[in-house]
Amino acid sequence: MRVTFLGTAAAEGVPAVFCNCPTCQNAKVKGGKDVRTRSQILIDDDTLFDFPMDTYMHMLRYKLDLSKVARVFITHSHMDHCYPQEFCMRGGPFAKNMSESKVSVYGNATVCKMFQSDVAREIRPAVQEGIELKVLRPYDEVTSGDMRVIALPASHTVGEECLTYYLERNGKGVLLLNDTGVLGREVYDRLAKMHVNVRLVALDCTYGAIRHGAGRHMGLYDIVDQKSVMAQAGVVTDDTVVIATHLSHNTDLDYAGISKLAAEHCITVAYDGMTVEI
Repeated sequence: MRVTFLGTAAAEGVPAVFCNCPTCQNAKVKGGKDVRTRSQILIDDDTLFDFPMDTYMHMLRYKLDLSKVARVFITHSHMDHCYPQEFCMRGGPFAKNMSESKVSVYGNATVCKMFQSDVAREIRPAVQEGIELKVLRPYDEVTSGDMRVIALPASHTVGEECLTYYLERNGKGVLLLNDTGVLGREVYDRLAKMHVNVRLVALDCTYGAIRHGAGRHMGLYDIVDQKSVMAQAGVVTDDTVVIATHLSHNTDLDYAGISKLAAEHCITVAYDGMTVEI
């Protein structure tokens, strides 16, 4: 299974759209791994994790055929993770010779309701017919094609049942914990009972080298703590690849700086375009 980090930033991007802080100014000058678009992960060629407003840029940059995507798993309704308007173009006359005639979009009830309202004014009936919305709740388990998926509760927005996901193909699994604060041991205990095989786990690192504790996001040292909790629950092993993603410009660290600190804890810092094979 191929895991590609198309975008690795928090909501503002790096450099942030209106910001002139040192981190953003540095990113504008250095470019490369210090520039981050909004978070999105592609599994092989057919599965997307989140759908931000930067999806079009990702298609251009990485020469993607997004018509191959058969399923999209959305974590929550914030626009850097859910930008439904782009789906209005998924069909004639805007798209021709698509690889997949239909796509399934999974998310919580808020996501599905927002999706319908945001596309209502412009989507054509023929395009709508090719999009299937599916509501998920925490611990729902679904089979989509040859992929097994478990929805998990995120700790993020009050008033919305935000999700994160475990995705498994050919017996190998990835646990994607973007845009969430720390999760309790009970979440990992329950996941372990569902007989998962986590080869890679990607975690929110919005706060960089700052420990955030109980909140809507994590920092590097929260990830270190979560590694320990997951290991105690039997969800990860010493061989599990641990990746930090969803980073913000507010950490005051560039890619090299946060990577140096993360390496001390056997954690890899993601960058836009990074691909991992498991």
